[in-house]
Amino acid sequence: MNPNDLDLRLLRSFLSVAQTGKISSAAKQLHLSQPAVTAQLRRLEEVIGKPLLSRSTHGVKLTSHGHTLRNLAIDVQNTLARIETSFHQEQKLSGELRFGASLTIASHVIPPCIAEFCRVYPDVGIELRVDNTAVVLEAVRESSYPFGLVEGNPRAAGLRLEKFVDDELVLVAGTNKSNAQYQRLAAGVAVPQDLYRIPLIWREAGSGTRAVTETALRKAGIQLKRLTYQYVMADVEAIKTATLHCLGFLFLSRWSVKNEVTAGQLRILQIANLNVRRGFFWVLPSGALGEPSDTFVRFCQANPASSRLPA
Repeated sequence: MNPNDLDLRLLRSFLSVAQTGKISSAAKQLHLSQPAVTAQLRRLEEVIGKPLLSRSTHGVKLTSHGHTLRNLAIDVQNTLARIETSFHQEQKLSGELRFGASLTIASHVIPPCIAEFCRVYPDVGIELRVDNTAVVLEAVRESSYPFGLVEGNPRAAGLRLEKFVDDELVLVAGTNKSNAQYQRLAAGVAVPQDLYRIPLIWREAGSGTRAVTETALRKAGIQLKRLTYQYVMADVEAIKTATLHCLGFLFLSRWSVKNEVTAGQLRILQIANLNVRRGFFWVLPSGALGEPSDTFVRFCQANPASSRLPA
């Protein structure tokens, strides 16, 4: 491979396709035609010398080589952003920034970006409001927030949605072995229909997590009215605590349970033929963002701390 043939525009198009999963969506995001994006992808595969994407009627998926290139391309993107940031530091950015984010994003995804942004731009004050997806959308629509961050891919008439990072909702269970009946139930969960036999802890109405989970369960043939809703709670920490004490099972973002899973306090139950994936999205007004909002959004898009879904 000749490094001189590796045009940054090819990497940008590749990352957009990897992010959206569809060439049509990437073309719209990049303001290019679909044939132009397709040609760039083919050219990139020629330069790399390996297949990067597998194509189907449902979209595109990354090959093993594609996943490797995606991670490397993100590193390149982040390096370029840091170069840009280092030269822009001479231009003083100041002001107050207030925006809203849904709970999972506010608690687990955006804080590293905020910390790094405040280190680079110490004269910008940030106020983060935590609301569910429906409230954030309405606040941006009414210009109460200049922008927001939400879960899933909601209806957002009059607003722009741009992908931030990927997420996966997983069924988690407590690991306390003193509750033998609970552990027997956990051991028996293998297919979607097994959910009828277990007590579930659910998020509140209006929650993006709940909406995405219910949609995926319906697609898997699950009748929601047959599920046992043991508890309905709005606070993620409260429902995680309930699960730690084996009071039920719940669907939560990988982002929000990564520490407990690593510590062995919670475990993820694998369910065949149930894939609950979603994205976290920027909610933007139809017009241009002002400062310091525009710089903050671009900075976070390039921040490596929030680029990859936890394993």
